[in-house]
Amino acid sequence: MDDEFTDSGTSETRVDAPADDAFTDHFTSPIYDDAEGEFAPFGNDEGADLLAEWAERVDELGPTSTVRDLLADGFDDPADVDGLIADLDTEDDVDAAFIIVGAGFTLLRLTGQIDDEGRRLVLRALSTLELSYGEQPELTRMRDDLESFV
Repeated sequence: MDDEFTDSGTSETRVDAPADDAFTDHFTSPIYDDAEGEFAPFGNDEGADLLAEWAERVDELGPTSTVRDLLADGFDDPADVDGLIADLDTEDDVDAAFIIVGAGFTLLRLTGQIDDEGRRLVLRALSTLELSYGEQPELTRMRDDLESFV
C-alpha cells in the first residue's frame, strides 16, 4: 500500500497491487484503490489479505482461474469452499461475504476476468452484506460495476 497525501495534508492509503487493463478500464471508482474503506473490496482485512497474497502469486493465475480456485487455496480440503458459500445464508456471518467479495475482486483486478459462478457468488455476497449493513455506496457501486462487466 502506498501513502499519498491529499491537498489537506491527510494521508490517504491506496492499494499497491498490479491491475489488469480490463479491470482498470471498467472499475474506475476510487473504491477499487481504497485500502482503508470498510466496504471497499480491498479495504477490509479479508480483501486486503487476498489481494496481497495473490499479487505475489499472480503468475499462478490465468484466463481460466476462478473465484473458487482462490477460495479453495485457503482450505486444506477444497470441498470446504462449499461450507464457506453456505455461510452466505447465515445473516450474521459477514466474514464469508467479505472473503468472497475479496476473492472475486482480487481475481478481477489481477486477471481482468471472472467466471460465471464467481460472478454469481460475489453478487450473492454483496446482497448478504447489504442485508447486514444496509445500503452502502461502495456495495452498490461494486454490484453495478460487476453486473455491467462483460
